[in-house]
Amino acid sequence: MKTKSSIRILAAFAALLLFAAGCNTTANEKPTTTEELSQMNRDFAAAINAKDAVAAANCYADEATLYPPNEPAVTGREAILNYWKGAIDAGATHVSIKTVATGSDGNLGWETGQFQMDVKTPDGKVVVDQGRYTELLKRNTDGKWVSIMGMWNADAPPVP
Repeated sequence: MKTKSSIRILAAFAALLLFAAGCNTTANEKPTTTEELSQMNRDFAAAINAKDAVAAANCYADEATLYPPNEPAVTGREAILNYWKGAIDAGATHVSIKTVATGSDGNLGWETGQFQMDVKTPDGKVVVDQGRYTELLKRNTDGKWVSIMGMWNADAPPVP
């Protein structure tokens, strides 16, 4: 009789724990708006336009990876800083973005969109590059969304 009672108590306790675990959310796991998720790319575009590679790199998590078109992956904030510094030095400017879609689940999110920017070719000519991008985002400890993985591609073939 005592064993049957103990089993019922343990079963009730286990059910209560499972229920409580399902309700365990932190203050950071609040619903997220498109405005919040696309802020990372608005900050990024502003940084590139200001020729501020440090601010551009700060839009990414320490462990983030970029997948630029026709180039090897770039991993880590220091490497990302150097990548964007090189792009700025090469003449990337007039960046604009348009968010197409966003979504999130807790502290992970994503954004897709379209970009446009001026790029200087090796012969000094300025061409307008436009295309699409995808960002995987996470909410950092300050509650700010930062990219953990970014990928983009141009609508037109690469300029020779």
